[in-house]
Amino acid sequence: MKIINSLKQLHTFTEPCVIALGTFDGLHLGHRDVIGSAKEYADKQGISLAVFTFSNHPLSLIKPELVPVALLTQKQKHACFEALGVDLLLDIPFDEALANLSPQEFLQKLSVLQFNCLVVGENFSFGSKGAGNIQTLASFTQEHASKLMVRPLVSNDGVVISSTAIRNLIAGGEVAKARQMLGRAYALSGTVVYGNQRGNTIGFPTANIALEATKIAVPAGGVYAVKIYIEGKCYKGMANIGNNPTFGDVREARLEVNVFGFEGNLYGKEITVAFYQRIRGEVKFNGVAELIAQLRRDREVITDFFK
Repeated sequence: MKIINSLKQLHTFTEPCVIALGTFDGLHLGHRDVIGSAKEYADKQGISLAVFTFSNHPLSLIKPELVPVALLTQKQKHACFEALGVDLLLDIPFDEALANLSPQEFLQKLSVLQFNCLVVGENFSFGSKGAGNIQTLASFTQEHASKLMVRPLVSNDGVVISSTAIRNLIAGGEVAKARQMLGRAYALSGTVVYGNQRGNTIGFPTANIALEATKIAVPAGGVYAVKIYIEGKCYKGMANIGNNPTFGDVREARLEVNVFGFEGNLYGKEITVAFYQRIRGEVKFNGVAELIAQLRRDREVITDFFK
């Protein structure tokens, strides 16, 4: 997958293409419908699939205080685009120069690419102050003998799928519903750091990830059924997000993962934790024995869940 990070570099891609346009900040099922439709068209026409998106959220320029928490890191986002079969990723910074382009000026710059079809969602807007819309694109594509494909919004259980809805689900710990909207399990990646070493002493060794280092949405506190990806291998396990209230010595919330069937040293390694189901909320237990008994029950529930 070729990646272009500036409008000035558009001329470096000279192959005929179809372009999917959107913010694509969550790459949920609605976003995947737009990209998938463009991919289907590209395959039928024997041309390349290009995606135009932003490397930063537009609100980071317009209203920084309102920038929503991210659902993907840049690394995760690029990996998803590549997995979807994208040939050219236009990952453009949303800066003042881009924000001030009129819809017509934006389309003129995009015309450097040899596209014969544009694919967007029905709520797509673009150009200075969002002045460009589906009608603007329809007029442009008609004048330039190209095609416009407008995809309807995608719903799940009667709710329109959106990044905002998914963020709310994750914040509430409803990772199973978030998974339905994303089309994949929501995941956090991070480097394993040293904790209090308490898990080893109670029979549940954990890999710890400092949540402040993740910079993306974090599920509500509690215990989760998860899959853990370590150096290309997948393991099942249980994760806890919180402050260990039973012991009361953890200031910042952290992610602790007990990896079923894993033996070895994970310190300093990057792992990915994919959330499948919230088992329970965070609880303060009356001592270590009560905590251990609950952890054993949690492990049984999670083992049955993955069966």
